[in-house]
Amino acid sequence: MKLSKRSRLSRAILLGTVFGSGLVLAQQEEGYKPEIAAPGPIEEVVVTGRLKSVAASIVDERIEIPFSADFLGFEAIARAGDSTIAGALRRLPGLTLIDDKFVYIRGLGERYSSVTVNGAVVPSPDLARSVIPLDLFPTSIVESIKVQKAFGSATPANFGGGAIDVRTKSFPKAPLISFSVGTGGNSISHSGLEYNDSSIKPLPDEIAGAIARYKGDISQSNIFQTENDAGNNTTAQEAEQIQRNLMLALPRQIGMGENLDNKPDQDWKLAVGNSWDVGYQWLVGGSVSASIGEKFRNKDQIKREIGNPEERYAEVDRTSEEERATYSATLGAEYGNTHAVGLSYFDIQHDVKDASISRGFDSNNPPSDGNRVVKYQTRTEERALEMVQLTGEHSFEGLEFLYDWSERLAFLESLRFSWFYSDAQVTTDVPNQTNYSGSTDLSTGFTQISPAPAAGQHVFLELEDEEESWGGSFELPVYLDQTEVTIKGGYAASEKFREYYQYTFNVNTTGLSSSVLAGGPGRVMSDPVLGDLDNDFTASLGSNFGTESYIAARKLNAYFGELDVRLSENWRVTLGSRWEEYKQALLTVDLLDFTGTSIQAQIQALQDPNQRFAFIEDDWYHSAALTYSDYGLFGSEEYQLRASYAQTTVRPDLRETAQVVYIDPQINQRVRGNPFVEKSDIDHLDLRAEFFYENGDNFTVSLFYKDISAPIETVRQPGSDDNVVLTYENAKSGDIFGIELEGLVTVPADLIGMDGFFVSGNVALSDSEVEIDTTNNVLTNDVRRLTGHSEYVINGQLGYDSPGGIHSVSLIYNVFGERIYFAGVAGNDDAFEQPFHSLDLTYTFYPTDTLSVSLKVQNILEEEREFEQENSSGRNVTILEQEVGRSWGLSAKYSY
Repeated sequence: MKLSKRSRLSRAILLGTVFGSGLVLAQQEEGYKPEIAAPGPIEEVVVTGRLKSVAASIVDERIEIPFSADFLGFEAIARAGDSTIAGALRRLPGLTLIDDKFVYIRGLGERYSSVTVNGAVVPSPDLARSVIPLDLFPTSIVESIKVQKAFGSATPANFGGGAIDVRTKSFPKAPLISFSVGTGGNSISHSGLEYNDSSIKPLPDEIAGAIARYKGDISQSNIFQTENDAGNNTTAQEAEQIQRNLMLALPRQIGMGENLDNKPDQDWKLAVGNSWDVGYQWLVGGSVSASIGEKFRNKDQIKREIGNPEERYAEVDRTSEEERATYSATLGAEYGNTHAVGLSYFDIQHDVKDASISRGFDSNNPPSDGNRVVKYQTRTEERALEMVQLTGEHSFEGLEFLYDWSERLAFLESLRFSWFYSDAQVTTDVPNQTNYSGSTDLSTGFTQISPAPAAGQHVFLELEDEEESWGGSFELPVYLDQTEVTIKGGYAASEKFREYYQYTFNVNTTGLSSSVLAGGPGRVMSDPVLGDLDNDFTASLGSNFGTESYIAARKLNAYFGELDVRLSENWRVTLGSRWEEYKQALLTVDLLDFTGTSIQAQIQALQDPNQRFAFIEDDWYHSAALTYSDYGLFGSEEYQLRASYAQTTVRPDLRETAQVVYIDPQINQRVRGNPFVEKSDIDHLDLRAEFFYENGDNFTVSLFYKDISAPIETVRQPGSDDNVVLTYENAKSGDIFGIELEGLVTVPADLIGMDGFFVSGNVALSDSEVEIDTTNNVLTNDVRRLTGHSEYVINGQLGYDSPGGIHSVSLIYNVFGERIYFAGVAGNDDAFEQPFHSLDLTYTFYPTDTLSVSLKVQNILEEEREFEQENSSGRNVTILEQEVGRSWGLSAKYSY
């Protein structure tokens, strides 16, 4: 076997990215330092290394791919100690993390990125967004993550900042047994709030039956009328009892205990698998794995209103309990190097239980009145993703009989074909979200629930999102004299169906005495108080926001083709085109409308030629890339210069086009969809230079520019501060440009007197501008940066691997520049989330080849999240502060 220049480079990078130690254990004594062999025949060598940053296949892919992309291997993820994909991705250049769930690529929001799993589209469990929240995926199932930043025809055309592809682990090629157990905690989360929520259904059967029987109106008068119309001779008191029984059917385990001890974090992982040689060149295998975890975190906040922060503020005590469970199974078969098929199954569950108590003052209750506003909220959200994927890769090598039959078919020997099929379903249930308002008399300390309409609300949400996707692609190299032309093409399709239903049950307390309403919601809604008909509780349905539910469907068909031409050893040209047909239909559903009025209104609206409730569109999207590669520049083993241009689009999420009003749980604001919001077309220009060195050091610099036509922005509609409603509109124009720098440097041993240190990191500097028509909204600035865009993002890592491979340490730093949280209105400037300086430490000890012990400490600096806004008077106000605390984790792992 001979090593080509490219193969030797990949091996050098692989060895060098044992994070700079320059040491490899190659079946030699500890301390042996091998040299990289010159080209020529070699014997098989078994090479192992602790925590490589990228696998050799990832290095090859980064070099070979014609379009700019960044990669993360599972070794680098393990090195940083991130438990979810969202946390891991913030280590890449130009990526920032929003709400611990959504990744912004090159300053563009989550709508500007697409997420696939093994190339397949995946539905989203998020209540307000079609893009999947990346905190749902644990890193334990990940083999590598690819973030493509320059568009190619094989990538979905819904492409803005980039496309994320999560590649999961396949079946093992050798016996696998792995077990780990971990614990941890947080410096501010020793004690907190807790409530017992035993509800398991989105809506109690009694209430669902009453909605149908009383046609959405559960007032006592309508119950009385309906029952008597049915011949039941119901009295007014009996009608009152029927309504009260509906309130008693509510999940009412909402009494919150304060200062309760939180349990320490728990984390358990188990994986087993094997493969077997079952015949001539046949290898079959499989694996199963399970991961279960639980953690408590306090997320206490201080909120201040921009106009009068001294008198309008709230202190929020909030505790969140998270439970995660991931189960996966893989089966696979390989025949030599020519055929491989795989079957994967994933069941991911993520439950979050929140409890919060807010105490403060507002415009109707200033401190001078002596009454403090108290708001109680509980929320249980259960998210689940179930996915089955089938994949295959095939080549036509070894079919000599076919070539003997006709020499004209000899070119097929180089043909490669791959395909996939994926069927996924996500569900999100909020079996009971409660909101109760109350007050505390500061002079006496007496606390009660407010005597008001809808003083208490129970919200029931149910989301089901199904997505089926499939496709295939081929690759055929053709040699013409000194030119190699690779012809690529393929097909991709997906079908999506989403249902979202929301019911709001109001508990009205108007006219009730203080003795009845004394205490918190746990006491007021208890059986003795609520069950007493002398206490005149009443109930109603609806949130007064209008329609909140909808159903939607989406279908996509795409064909793509690409020519990859190697003009010479140095020059390469790649040209591609993609055609997509996109169909979408969306129907709002008024669950309390039994007259058909809302349906008739939508039927009428469909006659409008400009309507977007149901439409079909198709278009072509083109890409071109030019690559120059050579050796020796700046002392590099190899370098590549890339330039690419592409045309793509970004389509609005389904929910953004639904004419419904809903509460976005991420920002806790009312949002109204806009059926007339349209897609944003984008022109991309990317330049990148990559330098790779013999010892594994590397350096990359990238320039990018994006011109966005009619970007989709979140804006505020006119209204008072007590009636804030956000919506979506197409801005006039927008653009973003910037530079990214990243690299890995081995620290010379003779410089510091020690071997094994390395430094790696990246810096992204960028700017953006969006121009918005403020005619129909109350925005202060008609020209500003894009929402969520940071002008700089910095990641740095100082690492050490001991020469014997016994110790591994990383000190990791991350910071993003201030970014717009929401656009300012009524003369107030835009609100900015302030930079967060994250400093984390991970240490792993390997006492044996099969056992490891890891310690990680996150947010060593104990930074807090802060949001600032300048008001119309020029004063800078910290409108939101949220504690984060210092977290730690300790785990032990056995693997064979």
